[in-house]
Amino acid sequence: MDSTRLLRASVKTDDERAIVGLDQLISPIKSGASKVAQGAEATRLNVWLLKRKTAVGAFTKLKLDQGVDKALSSPNLKTLSNYVDMLKKKYPDNQVSVVETLTAKYGEAAVAKSLVTTKRATNSKDIAAKLQAEQLLGWLNSEKSVKDVFMLLKIADDGVLFAISRKMETLDEYINLFNTKNPQPQTNLFRALRDGSGEDKFVVVVAKAMTLPKTAVAARGFQKTLFKRWINQDYDPASIYVKVFKVPENNMGSVTSEMKLVNRLYREVYYRAKKIDVTTVVDPRHV
Repeated sequence: MDSTRLLRASVKTDDERAIVGLDQLISPIKSGASKVAQGAEATRLNVWLLKRKTAVGAFTKLKLDQGVDKALSSPNLKTLSNYVDMLKKKYPDNQVSVVETLTAKYGEAAVAKSLVTTKRATNSKDIAAKLQAEQLLGWLNSEKSVKDVFMLLKIADDGVLFAISRKMETLDEYINLFNTKNPQPQTNLFRALRDGSGEDKFVVVVAKAMTLPKTAVAARGFQKTLFKRWINQDYDPASIYVKVFKVPENNMGSVTSEMKLVNRLYREVYYRAKKIDVTTVVDPRHV
């Protein structure tokens, strides 16, 4: 081995030793700084406790009142959680929670949506999962039905975007929890959406969602379930105006363009299921 290579190896070894030595020097400093920070936070929280600062007061002090997404991704959320735990321990008869504090400011639906997003973030998924569990359990303990939660989340307000809304994940999570406590009768996401909106309104929203590329895939399963149910109940395409939309038989002129859209989509599925040649069909009641 030539002297140049030996020199390089020696220099590299010396550099590596220096880096290792630096790491060994810095590691205790980092550890000490972390302990100092933890001690400072503990002192601050104890001072708040002595001053009887409320959870809402701490929430504001920690600047968690500047938007729900920002609040749920803030490291200060963990501080609030720690303080709420201290409040619960000191005042067991006056229970508070981080979720209640958040929803008091931002509303149940906004918090639920943001928790779904925050759960997907690496740095905040654990506390977000904990808070979502608290929110769901809170609804269950207050004996909210699946329809109550559907209304609480304002899913109907999303229109065709319901199919890709983060609220759907929350509702589905609640349904699973609800079913464990109420095994009879079981429900599912489809029934929750249909019964929450009403079948006539739900099928229209699904039909509209089927016409948009960004919602069509998510809506397809709901449409398939609806139409399969109608076929099993022997609804022919013309009869859905009366049986689903409750249009009087003597007032077919009141059929709307939305109802016609549903009829058109259903006809395609119905004729295919019944193996009917579309070209031979004459529907005197079709509007």
